[in-house]
Amino acid sequence: MRRNKASTKGILKYREKKLSKSLTISLIIFLSAVLLFFLSVFCPIKEIGKKLLYTIGISEFSYPAKDYPLSVHFIDVGSGDCILIHTDEVNILVDTGEYSLDGKAAEYLKRADIEQIDLFVATHPDSDHLGDFASVAEFVDVKEIWYSRFCIKENSEQSEDEKIFFRTVNEKNIKLTYPETRKYLFGDLALEVIAPTEDLDSDNDNSIVFRMTYRDRSFLFTGDAGKKTEQQLLEEGIDISCDVLKIGHHGSKGSTTEDFLQAASPACAVISAGDDNIYLPNREVADRLQDFGCEIYRTDTDGSIIIATDGKELTVFTEKTE
Repeated sequence: MRRNKASTKGILKYREKKLSKSLTISLIIFLSAVLLFFLSVFCPIKEIGKKLLYTIGISEFSYPAKDYPLSVHFIDVGSGDCILIHTDEVNILVDTGEYSLDGKAAEYLKRADIEQIDLFVATHPDSDHLGDFASVAEFVDVKEIWYSRFCIKENSEQSEDEKIFFRTVNEKNIKLTYPETRKYLFGDLALEVIAPTEDLDSDNDNSIVFRMTYRDRSFLFTGDAGKKTEQQLLEEGIDISCDVLKIGHHGSKGSTTEDFLQAASPACAVISAGDDNIYLPNREVADRLQDFGCEIYRTDTDGSIIIATDGKELTVFTEKTE
């Protein structure tokens, strides 16, 4: 089909106008994103900026949980444990994962705007639980530490990670407490320490285990506690029922027995494991959880996991989406 010069000029003019309009729209979107970024970081209306960033899909992962009075963050630190418990009144950190050059735990806290930890729970002294504490203490102000009374060792028997941990505690002049098996209140949160009650001969089984309740919802945190601890809790008739269970020892075969799982009866189970370890979680444990029928979340496949609640409903956010 032939076009005359007039129609060709009209087409070119139309295309130029359309291109100019597209460039203008792109520029507006880009400048808006830049403006929102600076609002979220520098301005007094920081939270407004963050909410707008989240709305258009470029905010950081932890933001949506800020709409809930309680959020529990199972932070992906690879082969280790690190859990942030956050309310408007208190921040509690459980373990840090092992030492990492990129400071995974500290970086997450930074992105979540956490500047103070009211309580740090060192469940036990394995490197994949407290190895990165020095990095965290450099970034946030830690007020108090819970440490298992049955994990205390002579200096000559301590690992390098333990020595660095205690040196940091001394240098920062942080209050160190060996919690007793009883209930502690932190605002609207109730933390009941239920183990250890006696020396069970291994750091794993001497992990601090506590049950946290918030209104109608409960969470059970188990560190690396294994069958010995689980059996002791069952024999003593301790209430371990929970809505959310942090699976012991990264889902190893030596924990999460069927009797313990039945008594806990969780609706949701979370496993902290690294994608570089093909043996954890153990297949038998994974199958047991599957057969039990609870929702299963894993940091090796889901990335960081946030379970948020208003005290009634539970909402789960995962960093990685299918």
